[in-house]
Formats: sequence, C-alpha cells, structure tokens
Amino acid sequence: MNIRPFKVLALLLFLIPLYSCTPATYSKEKVKESVINLCKDEYDLDVEVKIIGSTLGVYIPIEGLVDKDLKLDTKAGEKIEDVALSIHRVIMSTDKPLKFYILTARDTETIGAEFVLTGYVYDVVRVRLLDISRGEYHKRILRDFKFNPIIAGEMKVRELFDLLNQNAPGIQQAKPLFYPIFVIGIPDSQKIDIIDIKAKELSDQEALFYVRTKEYYVPFSGFEVYKAIFPSGFINEYLILTNLSMFPNPIKEIVSKHFYTGTEIRQRSIETTYAQYKDLGYTGTDGLPKKDLDEGWFLARQIGRRIKMLFEEDKRLKQRFSVQSSDGTRDNKILTFKFDIRANDPSIDDNQVIFSGILELAAKVFRGYSFEDFEGVELIDIQPGGAGLYLSKNDLELFRRGRIKIEDLI
Repeated sequence: MNIRPFKVLALLLFLIPLYSCTPATYSKEKVKESVINLCKDEYDLDVEVKIIGSTLGVYIPIEGLVDKDLKLDTKAGEKIEDVALSIHRVIMSTDKPLKFYILTARDTETIGAEFVLTGYVYDVVRVRLLDISRGEYHKRILRDFKFNPIIAGEMKVRELFDLLNQNAPGIQQAKPLFYPIFVIGIPDSQKIDIIDIKAKELSDQEALFYVRTKEYYVPFSGFEVYKAIFPSGFINEYLILTNLSMFPNPIKEIVSKHFYTGTEIRQRSIETTYAQYKDLGYTGTDGLPKKDLDEGWFLARQIGRRIKMLFEEDKRLKQRFSVQSSDGTRDNKILTFKFDIRANDPSIDDNQVIFSGILELAAKVFRGYSFEDFEGVELIDIQPGGAGLYLSKNDLELFRRGRIKIEDLI
C-alpha cells in the first residue's frame, strides 16, 4: 500500500494549529524568552538566545564539556540533549517562521573546545511524522565537535604579544617580524598594547587575525630620526594567520604593516587585505550565529559529511576505499565537494565508482529536500593529479534518471 498520502494528511493536520486562529504555544514575540525559560525551569540550565532572520541560535557554557581523553563528556552530552529538546519544543509550537537552529555548547575550562549542533527545522517535523527515518534524520544534522579556530587562535595571538612585552626567552627570533620597534629600539624599551583584534574563520583549522596596536619604544642612538615617522605610541597593524593543526605553536604567518626594502621604508594595506578574505564561520565568539543560514550552505555541508558516511557504511565501498577527508562548500549557485578518497588497491582505477557514488548521493539529498536553488555541482579530488568534474543542475537530474552514464562523464 502506498502510505504517502496518509503522511501528507498527517502533516496537514499537524500544520493546521500553526496557521489557524488558535494562538501558538510559543508566540513569535517570545521565542527567545521561551527557550531561555524552558531550559532554566525544567533543566536548571542557563542559555543565551539570538535570532537572525530565520535562524535560531542558542549558546550554553558548560564546565567540563570534554573529558580527559578530549571526548564529549557524558554529563555534558545530557545537558546538550536537554537544550536540544527545549529548542525542538519551541520551534514545533511557534508561529515564527524559523528554518534553522544552531546549538553551541562551549567548554568554560578548555579554551576553544565546543560542540555545535545545526539542524533544519522541517527535518524535525518530518521525523516526528515518520516521513523520514530516524537514521536519515541523524544523517541530516550537522555535528561539529572541535576547537574553535578563532577562540583558540586569539588566545595564542595575545600570548605572543605578552611574550614580546616580557622579552621572554625563545621569542627573540620573532621580534624582527614586528617591525620597526625591535629593529630601531633599545632592548627592553619596547611595549605593545593591543587596541583591537578582528578575526575571520578561513577553515575548520585556520583563522586570520587583524591586530591593531599602539607601540612604545626608545630609539637607539643614531636612530632618533625615526621618531618623526614612528613617534613612541604610534599605531601599527598586523595580519596573523593561525592553524590549529600546528598546535601548540599554531601561529603560521605574521605580516606587519611596515617593512624595509633595503633602501626605503614601505607599508602594506593591512586592513584592505584582511577585508578581501571571506569569513566561513557561522558562529561568533559569543557562541551565537553570525548570520542567517541558507539551504544551499546547509546542504553543501551535509553532503560533505555524508560522503564520508557513504564510503564507511557501505560494506562493499569500505572494502575498496579509505576516506581521508571530504568537505562541501557553496559559492553563489555552485556546490563544490572536495574529497580525498583512496583505493585500498592502488593498482585499480576506481574513479568512476567514487564519482558516481558522490553524484548519486548529492542527487538523492537534493531531491529529498526538493532543492532547486543551484546551478550545478563540482567534484574535486584533492589528491595530487586528482580528477575534477562539473555537472549542471539539469545534467545531474539526467544522471539521477540514468540518462547520462558515469563513463560518459569521466
């Protein structure tokens, strides 16, 4: 029996109270207050809430989020579940048109450690109506248990300037990068105050910092002329790139505004350079959303995660391949999937199997969400010499229907 019509009927019956004259349990004016009160009254948990557009963000600080093995602590996990349940209760019974929710739990003890849960509101509706399975529902949720590159990186950036001011052992090699005071100033006369720090998340590991400083020094004898250009207390700027994969020394690159060419002092446009980089992060240092999420971004991230799941859960694929990495991004109307998937037998060329599996997955997910707001998909094997492939939206649909074969594409 085709039970689809009954599911649709159940969905309609569920939605009727939301759009009828009956007041919603949680009115759109009190969504933030409702989530805060539910968490406090029923679970004695203090949270912060922010709404940007159709995205609901909730932040909870947790003491001891990670255990001694740097895994999610069991009790912390229970608190996260309680907050998630509160979010679900509100979004299922409100007249505010919400599309996404982000729950960020951050460790108050281990700097930068956080667990971020991102979900699509309609998925919550569908799993409760049994329109999608629980297994499918869990694959649709984005779970990130990581160190926030901005928070962990900023700690190291500030620590670097503290070491400079303390003239600490081991910092001597870095001093010439902070031009000019450690070149023209008497040792131990330098002091750098941070006026402002801005940061952008470039990837899950990398963060770029724009640092504005006020710098003091006493010039060497014969260098007093520099005081006309750099009076003590002058404003300086730096770009600092950090990469958490290099921890405990994650500072990868330092670029100063001023530099000496050998014949003259020149300067870089630090703030302009910083502005050219795109911030890929979606939660701020306060644990709350930076921007309203959209479906294209969400599906790109979801498919990027599900590529790894596909090749690990399918027994035949797992025997033949090992997934090193997979990631999904969206740029305008193009969804790009970068991956490093290696055949366990290097003598066999299995590119067709890999690319076919990813395309089938992408087409399935798009169809499951009735997602049409894209122009095409791009697949990139990031291994040296790896292949690439682009399909328009129409070609992807033809591939899904079997009208285009993978051997015709690769």
